[in-house]
Amino acid sequence: MRLVIIGTTINGEKGYLSLDRLAAKSKFPDVTFVIAGDKNSKPFDTSGFQCRVEYLEPKDQERFESSVPIGWKTPRRRPIAWLRAIELKPDVIISVDDDNIPPDDYFDTWYSVLTSSVTQTVLPVPGAREPVWHNYLRSSDAPIEFYPRGFPIPFRGPAKTVIAAAAKPIPQQEIGLFQGISLGDPDIDSLTRMVYPKRMPLKAISEKNYCLRDVWSPYNMQSTAYRPILFGLPILWPHNGRFDDIYASFAFQKLLFNNRKYAYVGDPINLQDRGVRNTLKLDFPEEIHGHLGSHEVWSRLNEIEETDSARFLEKLMAIDHEHIQRDLEFFKAFRQDISMVLK
Repeated sequence: MRLVIIGTTINGEKGYLSLDRLAAKSKFPDVTFVIAGDKNSKPFDTSGFQCRVEYLEPKDQERFESSVPIGWKTPRRRPIAWLRAIELKPDVIISVDDDNIPPDDYFDTWYSVLTSSVTQTVLPVPGAREPVWHNYLRSSDAPIEFYPRGFPIPFRGPAKTVIAAAAKPIPQQEIGLFQGISLGDPDIDSLTRMVYPKRMPLKAISEKNYCLRDVWSPYNMQSTAYRPILFGLPILWPHNGRFDDIYASFAFQKLLFNNRKYAYVGDPINLQDRGVRNTLKLDFPEEIHGHLGSHEVWSRLNEIEETDSARFLEKLMAIDHEHIQRDLEFFKAFRQDISMVLK
C-alpha cells in the first residue's frame, strides 16, 4: 500500500518529525510526506526524516494553476500538497496537522483501519425525517454537549441516529473517507468555545469505528484518510474561512453516496492541542458566514447526482450560491490542475 501524508507549515519541520518516526516503523511499506510551505514559513530541514519527504517551496508550487487563487500567507495551501500527492499515485492520502500529538501506534492503527472490514454502521432512528445528520462526538466524556466543527445549526438537536451491527461486514473497497477522532483540546467551532471558554478536557469517546452512508456529518482534515475516488475534488475551499474543509467534506460525502460508498469514523485516536487562540476576533469572524449558510451549501450540493468527480466539479461550479461562487476562480484552476495530475 502506497501512502502519502500531506500537510502545511509555517513552523518548519518540527511538527512532522514525530509523525515521520512513527510512519517509518509502521506496517506501511511505502510512505512519502508532501508538505506545502508558504512565503512566511520557517526553513524546512528534510535531513532528519526517515521517510521520503517533499517540501514544496513557494517556487515549487507555482506550476499549479491553483496557487494564485489560493494566495500566500494563508493556512490554506494544502490543496497544493494534495495535488502533488495525487501525482505520486498513492493508494491512500492521509492529511495531518502539525499540532497533532500521535500515539506510538498511530500509523499501525491506520494500517489496520485501511485493511480491515467494518462491522458497524449508522442508521436513522425509526421515524427520523430527512436529512439525517450524525454527531460523532455525542458519546464523548466532555463536560458539555458539543458537535464537530461545521455541523450546520439547523440540523442540531435530538439524536436521529443509532449505531448498529452491519448486515454484513463492509469491505474496504466500499469506503472512501476515513475520519480519525481527535481527543484532548481539538479544533471545535467558535460558538462552543465562547460558551465553554476553558480548554476542552476530552479523554474518551465510546462510539467509534463505524460507517455512514446517506447519513451526514462534517469532517475536517486534521487526521483524515482519502481513497482515490475522492482525488478529483479539492481537499478544501480556500475562501470559505473555517468552513474550508467542511464544505469540501460535504462534496466528498455526496460523491461517495452517489457511488453507494461509505465514510468511516473512529480509530486512530489522535490528540490535539490547539494552544491559545483569539476565539472572538479570529475564529468567530471566519465562521459567521458558515453558521448562517452551511445548510444551504449542503442542500445545493445534495442536488448533484453525478458519480464522476470531473462532472461533479462542473455541476458544483455552476451552482449560484454566494459561498460556492467565492471559490469559483479556485475551482476553475483546480479543474485544470487535476486534469494534469490525474493523467
